[in-house]
Amino acid sequence: MAKKKGKGAQQKQARSLVKQAEYDVSLAPELLERARRDIKREKYLTPFKVHQKYNVSLSTARKLLKALEEEGLIVKFTPNRRSPIYVPKEKLPKLTFQRI
Repeated sequence: MAKKKGKGAQQKQARSLVKQAEYDVSLAPELLERARRDIKREKYLTPFKVHQKYNVSLSTARKLLKALEEEGLIVKFTPNRRSPIYVPKEKLPKLTFQRI
């Protein structure tokens, strides 16, 4: 026989849906617009740099950088898992490296 879902199981499922909705944070359009304007002046961007500049959480900073990368405004320069470095597309060919 199949078990019937009780009231407790339904409430638990409803609570998990509410929590999931709380975690699905979308980016504010004002933040995206401001970031689009400001990236032209930056040499490079990291999640921590965005976190400090716009006073947002690190996860929001990562989402913002990923959104800008999908729009084609920035390029992932080093695909490091912990702290990726992004470069504005216009400044990509102008980069020079100095050996130490």
